[in-house]
Amino acid sequence: MGALPDGIYRLSLDDETRLTSTDEKTVTLLPAQHDARQEFAVRCTSGDNYSIAKPSPYWPLPFVCHDGDPKEGARVILRVSDFPPNEWKITQGAGPKTFTIVAAGGGPSLTIGPGRIPIFPPILELTSSSNGDHSWIFEFVRES
Repeated sequence: MGALPDGIYRLSLDDETRLTSTDEKTVTLLPAQHDARQEFAVRCTSGDNYSIAKPSPYWPLPFVCHDGDPKEGARVILRVSDFPPNEWKITQGAGPKTFTIVAAGGGPSLTIGPGRIPIFPPILELTSSSNGDHSWIFEFVRES
């Protein structure tokens, strides 16, 4: 069993911005709202490995994944698939009730964080944990 129970969550880097799906392929950070676009199904696949997807009763699902190989700067996107294109290692973060989201198989330091290009809305990419704390707050919404 992993660090989190399976369920529907809102994920935020702070209390003001949340992970948001803006279309079938894009995830970004936008101001916090009680909006279905800011809800994600988090499911433990094995140990500390998880899939993160948009909740839906239908398959295939839009999964949160990295575009291409897990490397510094790889964009974090949504990809519709029957199975998770990649898994995420979710472990306890630096603060209480925070967690880090690391690309499973990408080395211990590639976490989901805001992109280096200062645009709005920000793109998300795999970033080195040495580039700052990317601890996410997982707000439980409901069981999946």
